This record gives sequence, C-alpha cells and structure tokens, in this order.
Amino acid sequence: MENSLLFTALISFVLVTNITITNTASATLSNDQRDIEQHVEKLNQINFLPNLLPVIINNSDILELTDEQLNKLLTWRDTNRENVVATMNKIISKRIKIKEAALSPDISAARLIQMQNEIFRLQRQMLNYKLSCRDLVINTFNTANWEELFLVLADMEVGLTSPEATMIK
Repeated sequence: MENSLLFTALISFVLVTNITITNTASATLSNDQRDIEQHVEKLNQINFLPNLLPVIINNSDILELTDEQLNKLLTWRDTNRENVVATMNKIISKRIKIKEAALSPDISAARLIQMQNEIFRLQRQMLNYKLSCRDLVINTFNTANWEELFLVLADMEVGLTSPEATMIK
C-alpha cells in the first residue's frame, strides 16, 4: 500500500511538472494558425511513423518518380489530406485540453482517463492513415526510388537509415 501511494505521488509529481513546463511554454502561444502549425510540427516529431509524403512529392524529380507513381501519391494525398489535417488538429486540441484539465481539482481521474483514451483513439486513426500511405509508397517505389529517398533524407539530416535491401522491392 505504501509503495502504491509513493508510486502514485511520484507519477502525479511527474505529470504536474510536465504540465507546468508545457503550460509555461504554451502560455506565450496565441491561437492563430502559425501556432497550430507549430503544434502540428511538434506532434509530427513524436509520431511513430514519419510524414514522408510531402518530402517524396517535393522531391519527386530527384527520386525519379514516373508520372504514374507521382499520380498515385498525389491521389492518396488529395483523398486523405483533409481528414489527416483534421485528425492532427483534434489531437493537438485534446492534448492541450487534457493538460489544462489535469491541473483542475474538479476533474476526476476517470475523466482524465477518458480524455486520454480519446487521444489514443485519434492517434490510432492517424496511424491508420500513415500506414495506408506507407503501404502505397512501398507498393509504388522501386529500388532506385528508395535509394534516392534515403539520400534526400540524409541531406535533410532526418536520421533515418535505409532498411535492408531485402525490405526493398
């Protein structure tokens, strides 16, 4: 029991410290579009899958994509862009709300768990979009495209390394 209370106190301290630091940094932010874009960029940095489609499309000439390959990627983007952006914005908004709610004594732990579960649901939705895009890229790229992509990423200092040759078709 004593260990449980100590663990709970420690978790609470870490949560409040993290929220305080984040809220201090966030307090200077306004709600205009630039700030939303900064949040999206921060969120993108902690995603489990990278957002490579913009890099691929912007460097399609360097990657030597055929018109057919590029059209497939552009079609996916055009079909999914609105939903992807909306989902990212919802995640950002809900993350801000849960940080604010965590400091309120009127919000129960059960409510915070509900709020976090909603964020997890949206993150899974985002992951599904990214996996769909990933599958498209995997099924669209050839070996030369992959090699060029990793050269572009190296130039951008993204820190991703090329998968083994057996993973590339």
